Amino acid sequence: MPQMRRSIVMRILYVIPGTMSKTELGEEELGRRKKILQKNAGKDTVVDITDIEEGPSSIESSYEEYLSIPATVERVVQSEKEGYDGVILGCFGDPGLDAMREMVKIPVIGPGETSMVTAAILGHRFSIITVMDSVIPSLEKLAKVVGVERKLASVRSVNIPVLELGKDMEVTKKKIIEEAEIALEHDRSDVIILGCMSMAFMGISEEIQEKLGIPVVNPAYVSLKILEALISSHLSPSKRAFPYPPKLGK
Repeated sequence: MPQMRRSIVMRILYVIPGTMSKTELGEEELGRRKKILQKNAGKDTVVDITDIEEGPSSIESSYEEYLSIPATVERVVQSEKEGYDGVILGCFGDPGLDAMREMVKIPVIGPGETSMVTAAILGHRFSIITVMDSVIPSLEKLAKVVGVERKLASVRSVNIPVLELGKDMEVTKKKIIEEAEIALEHDRSDVIILGCMSMAFMGISEEIQEKLGIPVVNPAYVSLKILEALISSHLSPSKRAFPYPPKLGK
């Protein structure tokens, strides 16, 4: 009698590189985001979410990106020891992504990188709509690192701080749409990316996509699905590209 195939559970950890639970959003926001990720995950995928104990409350500058990296790297290393199959770095700027890939063997997904590659597949030119003018240079730099600079039409901001995006959802959505329409008309964009993870969890990407009539890449959704695909395909970043730090030994 043939044996029944055992269901293999895929465990994913979403790591926020900041102290979100200590802000006014609190643990409730982490729980809300976990539910959204779990709802969009495969039936055999379990998604957990955490933030870090030390670091910025939100990231709106290169300075804050660098502040967030040490504790986030440590948490990613711990996640591998805890048996997670993969990690999503919960910031669109991908702070410390290379270091994390050096330190673990499991796949670590950067939403910025993943969204840009996805947008490059979906169209000829894409624009990123992000939070503040202060992060535009770092996202332009990230596009160069990812290798899609020629397809980046523009990075535009709504100039609303991360922790204030959800205070008036209609105002935030209106500003995102306004900047996206400018990108379509003046920058000749044919794909839009929501360039902030807090935007990704607002539940507005499909509505904006329908209004604009072009693909709108939600970094939370594509990061989750790409990570699931890598894990199920038994693929991780190359250790030739991301070697373990020699001074740490093996």
